[in-house]
Amino acid sequence: MRSQEIKLTWPCDLKSKFSTRSSLKLKTNCQPKILIIGATGLLGPYLADAGAAHGNIYTAAKKSGDFVCDVTARTELEMLFSNLRPDWVINAAALTDVDKCELKPELAESINHIAVSNLVDILPSSAKLLQISTDQVYPDVVGPHKEETVGPVNVYGRTKLAGEKAALLRSNSLVIRTNFFGVSRSLGREGIYDFLVGKLSNKDPVTLFEDIFFSPLHMKTLSDFIFHLMAADVAGTFNIASREGMSKSDFAIAIATKRKLDLSSSRLGVSSLVSSRAPRPRDLRLDVSRVEKNLGIEMPTLSEEINSNG
Repeated sequence: MRSQEIKLTWPCDLKSKFSTRSSLKLKTNCQPKILIIGATGLLGPYLADAGAAHGNIYTAAKKSGDFVCDVTARTELEMLFSNLRPDWVINAAALTDVDKCELKPELAESINHIAVSNLVDILPSSAKLLQISTDQVYPDVVGPHKEETVGPVNVYGRTKLAGEKAALLRSNSLVIRTNFFGVSRSLGREGIYDFLVGKLSNKDPVTLFEDIFFSPLHMKTLSDFIFHLMAADVAGTFNIASREGMSKSDFAIAIATKRKLDLSSSRLGVSSLVSSRAPRPRDLRLDVSRVEKNLGIEMPTLSEEINSNG
């Protein structure tokens, strides 16, 4: 039996403010409708690619995508879900600039917490929600951190933790705490990988922090794991990260070695000497034993991720 196609229609008063691509049609076949919110962020294009094998992908963001939607506007979220009625929702929308969150806590609260609460209220009960969170919810103590030991030290971490709690009010929600790297495929967005490669390629001065540790995954690997979790019969909070991790200085050196980049413009340093930064945990390595047990897999090491994708 052929799948039907339904064109979207919009009330006149909302059409100018909340729109979709004019050619978009909703396919009503047996595959789940997967909505990626915050699709213009760094992770969005990788999520869209990984999700294509699992269902029909629709994207939403403030200024572009299949749906143009401001997540802080409840009426726009209501219109989005009444028309699309997705089966899976991945919320990647966030204010992630740690220093900006410190300077604008109300904005951070609105995007990182209140928008998630609205999502939870509006989302159809049958839909599954995956909330992308951060390693910044953990305290400034030695890692690797288990999921139970939260204690954020900055506004970003506190608002993301509040967003997690809102998401988990739904019994079938997933929350993942993570960090990631890779080439940006999002216009105007730059991550740690792009920053380091750009600085070293241009021989610009750059300080490599020896006192900050983390355990990111490449964005392609992370996106694949996200959809494995969505397809599995699991719920709750999971660290999704590489095993072992390393300092940010060792990470930069490993990237430079893989890319054959000159390190002469770099110097080693410590983050504590940068007085203008918002407070941050110095060890963000994550314990991944829970997800390994639930999925029956072994997460890659950070060295393996760099060698495979760097």
